[in-house]
Amino acid sequence: MVGTLAILSACMLPSSEAVSQPAPAPAATPTAAATIPATAAAGSAALDQARIAGGRELFSNWGCAACHTLSDAQSNGAVGPSLDGNASLTEDFITARVTNGQGAMPAFGGQLSPKEVADIAYYIAHVAKK
Repeated sequence: MVGTLAILSACMLPSSEAVSQPAPAPAATPTAAATIPATAAAGSAALDQARIAGGRELFSNWGCAACHTLSDAQSNGAVGPSLDGNASLTEDFITARVTNGQGAMPAFGGQLSPKEVADIAYYIAHVAKK
C-alpha cells in the first residue's frame, strides 16, 4: 500500500517537481569497425566464379557455341546472333530465350533445369563483351 501511494503521488507531482528522466544518449557515430571496408563492398559485386565456370561448361556441352559467337567460350557460331557486343543481354532476357526459344533458337526449358538455365544466363550476361 505504501508503494502504491508513492507511485500515485509521483504521478500527481507537477511537471517541475516530477522525477527527471535521464538525458538521451548522444547519437552514436560510426567507428572504423562499424564501416564496411572498401574491399568487402567491392567483393559483394564480384563475379561468382563457380557460376561462371558452370555456365561456361553448360554453354560448351549443350552446343551453344555451334550457333553463337562468344569470345570467352572461343566460339564463332554464325547461325544465331553474336553474344558479344549485345547490350540487351540481361540475365532475365537470356533466361527467357534459353527457356522458351524464339525463331531459330530452340527452347531448352524442358531439357535444362532452372538452375542450369540460370547459370548459362549468368555466364553469358557477365562475360559477353559489351
